[in-house]
Amino acid sequence: MSRARLLQIITVVLLVPQLAFVQQSKRVSVSGLIYDLKHPEPERRKDAALLLGQNKVRQAVPGLIELTNDPDDSIRLEAVRALVRINDPAALPTYVRLTKDPSRSIQEKTIEGMINMYVAEEGGFIRGAQKFADFINPWSDDYNPLMVEPYVPVSPDAVTALAALLSAEDDGLREHAAVGLGILRASAALPAIQEALARENVDNVKVELIRAIYKIGDREAGNAVAPLVRDPEKFVHDEAVFTVGRLRVKKAVPDMKELYESGIQESKKILGVVPITGKDDLQKKLFEGLAYVGDPSCKDLFLAGLQDERFFYRRYGAEGIGRIGDKGDVSTMATAYLREKDEEAKLALSFALYRLGRDEHLLELAQGGDQGSSYLLELESSEVPKLFSYLRSEKDSVKIRILNVIGLRGDKTALSVVEEFMGYKNADVVSAANLAVRRLRGRFPS
Repeated sequence: MSRARLLQIITVVLLVPQLAFVQQSKRVSVSGLIYDLKHPEPERRKDAALLLGQNKVRQAVPGLIELTNDPDDSIRLEAVRALVRINDPAALPTYVRLTKDPSRSIQEKTIEGMINMYVAEEGGFIRGAQKFADFINPWSDDYNPLMVEPYVPVSPDAVTALAALLSAEDDGLREHAAVGLGILRASAALPAIQEALARENVDNVKVELIRAIYKIGDREAGNAVAPLVRDPEKFVHDEAVFTVGRLRVKKAVPDMKELYESGIQESKKILGVVPITGKDDLQKKLFEGLAYVGDPSCKDLFLAGLQDERFFYRRYGAEGIGRIGDKGDVSTMATAYLREKDEEAKLALSFALYRLGRDEHLLELAQGGDQGSSYLLELESSEVPKLFSYLRSEKDSVKIRILNVIGLRGDKTALSVVEEFMGYKNADVVSAANLAVRRLRGRFPS
């Protein structure tokens, strides 16, 4: 058989289901499907919900909401699936109600619906998959970086409903609820999250509760995570160390410092730590976490790190010194900067020198890619105007990073500067400027 003939046969076979669907769609109208949502036959109601959801028929939302009261679990689930696909805000009160549904599958789908209500929109309404170190845990393979933008208002009823699920008997529901609260950055749920973390005994749920606290970004709530740096499970204490470091939780410093100074890798038993693979040791993670906190009690550790032959310790030793902020260390850091050959460690030294009062190093941070951007996100609002001149002088990739920082860290005086770039020749710069404007207006409504 010739190749051309074979392709003809394959094409006909592939088209048959599509033609059947077209013929079926001619026989079934939207109004007919909506009418079938109340049909006395259960299968007709279920099939109607399925088709209306697959085709995202928004006018069917009221009927689908009513169908979520159906006595049949499978029909209620199909109705919820349809509503999630359509993603109409009118369904939110229904999702809240269905978090108490007796069907676990419906409860899970309801959580998905509430989250999608806030993160499924395009155009900058989610803070997802950004590559800055402050937003992504580089140690975790399953970390979900989604977070709603700070200016997006989240329904208090949705937050309350999700928080209530933290007490569910099913650990899967508790885990999904914790994920949802983190994505929605539900600060109102922090008391419930902290209480849940204190009593939780399932490791997967613990990790998601820790991540929720990190995403919400509350330093006080981070105190609830501090004891877990000694948790015997690797992925729990890893997440705890990451979180207390990024949130600058000083309460965790004594434990982290003691663990670090013990000099024992995760592949050995220490203070109840279970033996884990030796490919990355607990010491490195603890040193990095301590560097983020920047507590003066760790200064000697950081200075020793500057002398280490491994660039990782030189990098985080420099960051730690910079965050401590003792200007008496300027000469030491300047000398280390001049002799440093590794790019990451050298940029960290630039960060430290800037933090110690050497403003000439700010441009290096602006030009320093993802690592440099993570440093700029530590600027105080009063420091952000120092970046404005670079918006006009630097290449477009640098402009985009600076606009991101200004949107997140700038004050309302930055708005007029950012608006200048909404008509810029590069579409990516324009997109970054538009997002920065939304962030600033959200943070400083007129």
